[in-house]
Amino acid sequence: MVSLADPHCHTLASDGMVSPAELVAAARAAGLALIAVTDHDTMAAAGETWERGQEVGVEVVRGQEITTRWPAQTHVVGWFLERPIRSGMSLADTVDAIHDQGGLAVIPHPFMPTYFASCQPGMLARLIERHPIDAIEVLHTAPMSTGRRRLLAAFYEANRDRLGAAVGASDSHFGRHDLGGAVTEFDGVTAEDFRAAVLGRRTRPRTGGRAAVPAGLALRQQWRSLVELPLRRLRRRLA
Repeated sequence: MVSLADPHCHTLASDGMVSPAELVAAARAAGLALIAVTDHDTMAAAGETWERGQEVGVEVVRGQEITTRWPAQTHVVGWFLERPIRSGMSLADTVDAIHDQGGLAVIPHPFMPTYFASCQPGMLARLIERHPIDAIEVLHTAPMSTGRRRLLAAFYEANRDRLGAAVGASDSHFGRHDLGGAVTEFDGVTAEDFRAAVLGRRTRPRTGGRAAVPAGLALRQQWRSLVELPLRRLRRRLA
């Protein structure tokens, strides 16, 4: 059986705009067998999202999107985590911390035309020399030029033995409005089937459907992401 997963999703626990229940409901409506809840620098919603998924038959992978140290603050996604990974470490140490608890380390939305958050070619080449990863989003919904998408495809082909599985993910922040914009096909239906497909490099990224995000909702999300979340991180550091 072939199933669809969207393995990069956010909730109100970080800068998403939906509750765990709303995220799971959107996943079921979209026909997804599996999602991964990967809030920024927290796993506060992971347990509830998993429970909601169990109620309606949607598999939920507990994860986190971790912010690495300043100045680049590159993002790394961890899947199948048992506990949160602390932010502010180096890229390599973050990958090691994910692996230390049996999780899978994933590079999200690489090669975006920004220094912040997105792993760039030179940075990624240096990382995988000593720290191979388990998967990379070769298909994502972040804005990128055709040239950068070609660069990403060529980089993956040249380094696939150390980049792991090719996956697609929406980086959903709006539930039914953007969930499933990019997805990953895998054989099976359970979270363990998904894990086996990733480790065996048998995943298949593909585009999906998505609705338009209302402008007002998009603006509120940008406020949460660019103002509220950084302030929350600063207060934790000051405390």
